[in-house]
Amino acid sequence: MKNKLSLYLLDNWKPKLISLFLALCVFFFYMFSTNSTRIVSIPLDVILPIEYEAESLVPTSVDLQINGNNNIIYLIDPTLVKATVDFSSVNKEGISNNPIELQYDETVFSKGNISLSTNPATVKVSFKEGL
Repeated sequence: MKNKLSLYLLDNWKPKLISLFLALCVFFFYMFSTNSTRIVSIPLDVILPIEYEAESLVPTSVDLQINGNNNIIYLIDPTLVKATVDFSSVNKEGISNNPIELQYDETVFSKGNISLSTNPATVKVSFKEGL
């Protein structure tokens, strides 16, 4: 039994290997050709510290990048995603750089193989002591 199986697998191994390689190429071409990116602007909730005030401009929106299957990403309602950046832990003057956090129902997006990210991923704001 083992001898027949190994003979079957090893017989004409070059065409089998080429066929496997071509099948993988077709598979990856299809996967990458149906994936795309949708970019929408969503509001950004900024939590500022109480003791300090912002010297620089504080952004009010951020670009949300929705990556996934071309047939699914345009069905997503961007209002279901909330973007927040929290500067409440700032304890000194100067420039603070904090990441943007996204809140959404992860189970819905993971089932559809959809990934979300923001551009920019972080927000820089300059702070000075408040009045």
